[in-house]
Amino acid sequence: MRITAVLTAREDGNKLPIMFIMKGHPGGRIETNEVPTFPEGHFYAVHEKAWMDARVWKQFLRSVLHDDIEECSVILVDNFEAHVSEESTKIVQEELGSHLCAMPPIATSVCQPLDVGVMAPFKRHLRELWLYEEMIDSDDEDPDSLTAKQKRLAMIKRAIAAWDLV
Repeated sequence: MRITAVLTAREDGNKLPIMFIMKGHPGGRIETNEVPTFPEGHFYAVHEKAWMDARVWKQFLRSVLHDDIEECSVILVDNFEAHVSEESTKIVQEELGSHLCAMPPIATSVCQPLDVGVMAPFKRHLRELWLYEEMIDSDDEDPDSLTAKQKRLAMIKRAIAAWDLV
């Protein structure tokens, strides 16, 4: 089981809803049966490897960013080809009324603006919440007996709680 959590923050510190990317087949069982049961207020996508690709990136732009851009903004992205494609630039300009600004190639290896202030606390809270759940559940049933569906939902809820603590 694999889930990617896409965390986004505005320059003013406002945290946007999380986009979760689940490993599965687009249009398959997870997307049709499970996604509708996931917590509201966040966004969900399904990808064969739980990765961001051009399709998921377009969904991110149109769902996560679309409602949170209040005025012309600069959207800072790494140089991943889906992020900087002509289609992405067009969506950002025409649908979001903003500008797409890509960091120079290989700059993310030396400049990770969210790593210290956002990602580190998020991962710390995520780990603390998981350990707390392990302590509470240790007397109950065997955690290995949880279904993949239950594990996905637990991970999503834990990530949302950790994001709320950042």
